[in-house]
Amino acid sequence: MTVQPVDAVLPLVRDALSRHRGPGPLVVAIDGRSGSGKTDLAAALVPALRTEPGVGDAVGLLALEEAYRGWNGLAVGLGAVASGVLEPLSRGLPGRVRRYDWHADRVSGWLDVPAPGTELPAVLVVEGCGAGSAICAPFVHVLVWLDTPAEVRRKRAMARDAGSWADRWESWARQERALLAARDARAAADLVIRG
Repeated sequence: MTVQPVDAVLPLVRDALSRHRGPGPLVVAIDGRSGSGKTDLAAALVPALRTEPGVGDAVGLLALEEAYRGWNGLAVGLGAVASGVLEPLSRGLPGRVRRYDWHADRVSGWLDVPAPGTELPAVLVVEGCGAGSAICAPFVHVLVWLDTPAEVRRKRAMARDAGSWADRWESWARQERALLAARDARAAADLVIRG
């Protein structure tokens, strides 16, 4: 029998939820290099979590790409998420970070977590490169690493974005390597899923 990635993650989240006593949400980070399948796993995990007892609709999703600061701003965007979203949420307060407009190549507007007038989610899924980085790690309760061969990742990323950033692939990969040199998120992960 083949275990689906979501089926492998759910027991970890259940266990962490049974022990979680913080004022903020349980943070589930989905990390991996570009093109490893983080967005797809998060898209499948969120509805699965909504069927969990005691969770229901109290699941939030934060796609880190909304906060990165462009093609050379991976670390800066992660710092903004850690200080503006994850740290306040850990204290039971709402978080906020500037949203990045990739087409205009500038920050534009705000990303509120949770949205104003709503309660904090019971679980927040954070997906994107660097979700398990050193700056985010203090706020993460469950870390999932997607381990996918480089040639598969590149093919997926180029197909997803119509090859629009082929010339930026190596620059982005250097930023990913720098994050992994500071903290090996793969080695620190609660679960490694090979893709």
